Amino acid sequence: MTSEQRFDPMKELQNLGEQITKTVEKGIRTMTSSSEELLLDMYEADGNLYVCTQAIDGLVKDSIEISLESNILTIAVATEPEATPTTARYMMQERRFGQIVRHVELSLPVKGHEARAKVDSGSRLLITLPVDDSGFGNITVTPVE
Repeated sequence: MTSEQRFDPMKELQNLGEQITKTVEKGIRTMTSSSEELLLDMYEADGNLYVCTQAIDGLVKDSIEISLESNILTIAVATEPEATPTTARYMMQERRFGQIVRHVELSLPVKGHEARAKVDSGSRLLITLPVDDSGFGNITVTPVE
């Protein structure tokens, strides 16, 4: 007696569905990763709010754009890969280059017009935003007559 493999349409549909799900999830990760690739640390000290990015591989320094609208800090940078020989054949290529944009909601009021930014030797972007102390404090309540 030989064991024959039977075609099971339900099992095949399930396998196809799993493959489609994996492909769609991979595509979504690829499309949304550019805004999430810029990891940040943010902390307050000495009257300033500091924002420090991870090292940005292939950073094009004159592409940096930083803006502040209301309490949303926007950081936009461009990255480029280093030159490779024209005969190069990649065996693996995981790094992504191009435009990276990150929007961050600030929880403290800051003086945007006094902000400073610099790129350190490790290709990290360092942003210093003075905290606006006038946004804090007690409110004097006048009794209603």
